[in-house]
Formats: sequence, C-alpha cells, structure tokens
Amino acid sequence: MPLYFLLHDATLFEGTIRPALAASWAQRSFSPCRSLWETLRPSFASFTERCRLDVEQMLLPTAGKGLLFDRDRWRLLVGEVLLCAAVNVPELQTMPETLYCLLTSGRCSEEEMGRDRFTPIQQTHYGARYLTFGAACYRPDRVGINNCEDVARLATYLAEIRPENWTAEQLAGLRGIADDEERADELELAREWFPALQALYRQADEQGQVIVSELL
Repeated sequence: MPLYFLLHDATLFEGTIRPALAASWAQRSFSPCRSLWETLRPSFASFTERCRLDVEQMLLPTAGKGLLFDRDRWRLLVGEVLLCAAVNVPELQTMPETLYCLLTSGRCSEEEMGRDRFTPIQQTHYGARYLTFGAACYRPDRVGINNCEDVARLATYLAEIRPENWTAEQLAGLRGIADDEERADELELAREWFPALQALYRQADEQGQVIVSELL
C-alpha cells in the first residue's frame, strides 16, 4: 500500500495544530479549531488551488461555524489538516521491506511488529511514535510521527549507511523475489533511491520539521 511522508513545520505543528486538535477531541467540539482555520487559511488556499478544489467544501473552514462534532468527522478533519498544512509531500519511492533486509541481520518476517520494537529503518518509514492529539491516537495502525529529536537521530543514522556495501545475498529473505537476477535488480533500485530518503531526513532536520508517515 502507498506510503506518504507529510512534512510539517515543527513550531506550527506542536504549538498550534496539535493543541487545537487535542482540545477539539477533549471538548467534543470543533470550536477550538476556529483559530486553527484562521492560521491555516493560506495553506488551505494554496492546496485547494493546486488541486482545483473548492475550499468551502473542506471541513476546517466550517469547524467553528456550528459543525457538529463526531469522532469520524474529527478523524476526517485531522487527515485534512495533515495534508493541507504540510509544507511538503515529496514523491518518494519507498522500499521499506527491501531496506529492512539490507540493514538488519534477520530475515524479513511477515509478523506484525509493534511500533515500540521498530528498528531505525522502520522508524524512518513508519514513524517512531504514534500520532496523538491529547488522549486521541490518530489511526494507530496506519499513521506515525517522527518529532524533531527523532528526525535528527534518524538523519544521522541514514547518513552513516553505505549502500555500496550492500549485497544481493542480503535480500534472500525478501518476499516476492525469486532468483539472483531479481535480487540484483532490487539491490540496484535500492541503491538508486536510498539517497532520496537520506536527503529527505537531512533537509527536514535542517529546516526544523517533523515527519508524519501515513499508509493509505
């Protein structure tokens, strides 16, 4: 399934977006989002213009105008804010299972692993933390976040990796790869795309951004 990285200015996200959405959940009301709309109005206008959407059909503009609260609607509003307020949503080829094989000593496993047991390369793809807004955890099986400290740590981790040292034999446990030729092709592709992941984290660290990872 597609994996997207949503990059947010850390100050705006932690100081404005997260508190407003947390208050909305706690109060079971969209009233706390009224000021959030005023702050994010330019971002929403830019997003809807690029995508040729009608901003008045979005949820956040109506959040402080009597929109009735319910949990499903709150989750939709969170998803809307995450997308429209992101400073960047890069188009990035992701190869989490391939990189897991190349960067861990074990074979790829089909078992689901809890987020608290994620390896660093899994954290770079899926987030080291659940995305929470106060007491609410947003789509815990599909969404994670790396805060500024995580981004800095993982940027350093990625920078120290040397793809030239990878071998096709390390992909023996990768599902769906049948022979040596396919493993060689997968290795070449991983080496080609890995620098983009390194650059994503390096730039996010330099620019003070958090990274939200979302599986769709």
